[in-house]
Amino acid sequence: MEPFLFAGPYFWRIGLAEAGSEEIPAMQLMLRRRLLGYLVPAFNMPLFGWNLYQMMIRVQTGVININSTAFLEEFLVTFSALFLSVIIPRFFPVYRSTYRLESEGVSITRFLRRRKVLPYGEIDRAEVYIRLDEKISDDAKKFAMDAATGYRKSGFKFKDYTNAEDKIMNLFVGLEIYMISPEKPKALLKEFKRRNRRFSAKLVELTSRGKRIQELG
Repeated sequence: MEPFLFAGPYFWRIGLAEAGSEEIPAMQLMLRRRLLGYLVPAFNMPLFGWNLYQMMIRVQTGVININSTAFLEEFLVTFSALFLSVIIPRFFPVYRSTYRLESEGVSITRFLRRRKVLPYGEIDRAEVYIRLDEKISDDAKKFAMDAATGYRKSGFKFKDYTNAEDKIMNLFVGLEIYMISPEKPKALLKEFKRRNRRFSAKLVELTSRGKRIQELG
């Protein structure tokens, strides 16, 4: 296995990352995700307000009884719009995630999600997938999909905090895999190795001709 030999500056003030906190440069949020993040509340929140208003009018005028099945149906339809406005952004990465190196570990945050800190000593391994070409080969695409399917079948659960799909780093913490998209994943691997000597990683580059795999010990 090859050692971590990544050149080039990554952190402007490495001492600050040790003592306090420093943001990890991350990929920009994909356009289609950003649009979905705008459209979900823009469509569902007015719909929720209108349905709620209509339901209150019907109750006040006696059109529907609060103990009736019709009221329950109205209630479910009304609050389903609010539910979608919250649940979709919470479980799907339609808002930008940010990552920081902190003294106790790497922190991950996203709108509507609680801040999560992964202690350096608990990050067992990382796998990085970098798409070098706009169109990758079927073999490369199948390799990445089969890897994800294999982990799920083995009991791993994926936590998606990515902003884009061109650069994805999977951080293995127990039976959970945290997916992030740092702008400079190779330099971040070096930083993790510096903080946890037992840390290991695999780098997979996906191209139009296939894949290149490098084990980093």
